Amino acid sequence: MNLIVTSAKGLEARASAELKEIALLSGMRKVSIERSAYDGVVEVEVEDPKALLAFLTNFVRSEPFKVRFIMRVIPVDRVVDTDIQAIKNAVKELAASIAPNETFRVTIEARDSPYSDRELIDAVADVVDRKVDLESPDKVVFIQVFGEYTGVSVLPPDQIISVAKLKRAV
Repeated sequence: MNLIVTSAKGLEARASAELKEIALLSGMRKVSIERSAYDGVVEVEVEDPKALLAFLTNFVRSEPFKVRFIMRVIPVDRVVDTDIQAIKNAVKELAASIAPNETFRVTIEARDSPYSDRELIDAVADVVDRKVDLESPDKVVFIQVFGEYTGVSVLPPDQIISVAKLKRAV
């Protein structure tokens, strides 16, 4: 999985079909989509997630009413077991992409997590030796816990695609 797509509860199949159609329009031929065990969440594997995000952003801006079921699209850099040490190791490796003069924020979205948000934030913040900015960070350390496994990303905030925000900006 290298993308997480969210939809309204019960509309995962429609969001999946919508994403597959957009991916095909973008020229991608290898798209694997699986409904997660959690309502409103679809796990996606594509050949080039950054290219699909760029295409989706432009598509929503040019055709805002053609995207009706996808709510958010979030890139995933690593998938690890839901273990504090495994999550810390992944974040430490990915945090190399945060330049010394850049700031960061930790965002947690946990479903069936054995850890509290505070435990995860404290563990992750300990391995990122950069200044924290909760309002307008240069990078977001995004932790998505799905029970036994966790998606970890370190990315600029504008790579977390919210279809509603894009539509409002049109």
